[in-house]
Amino acid sequence: MIFKSKVDIWMGAIFIAVPLAMIYGVITEPDAILMLITALIIVLFATLFFGTKYIIEDKVLIIYGGIFKKRIPIEQIRSLRPSKNPFSAPALSLDRIEITFDDPYSGITLVSPKDKEAFVKKLLEVNPNIKLVS
Repeated sequence: MIFKSKVDIWMGAIFIAVPLAMIYGVITEPDAILMLITALIIVLFATLFFGTKYIIEDKVLIIYGGIFKKRIPIEQIRSLRPSKNPFSAPALSLDRIEITFDDPYSGITLVSPKDKEAFVKKLLEVNPNIKLVS
């Protein structure tokens, strides 16, 4: 099952305003290096904007955040809780879910699925031992 990331208005504005401002700069003062940098940033933004999603497949949660991919066995997920944490995460909204799981390096990640209830329900179907923290 695929869950797309929720997008806040301010995040959408950033994904539109920054590339437009850079394109304006390239048009008004053409420069090969600036054109290359602008193209790379637009590709990066597009990859993040259109590539952030969460897939629950078999017993694994696969998190795509742009070019990055993280696999979390759902059996290792310990708890879920609502979060407004602004730190970097594969989430395009501040209306997030903090996932705590067994991992010696990074046992917490943040996601922002559009349909949070269906997302949580699907995780609980696979692992009913997940604690819901409010």
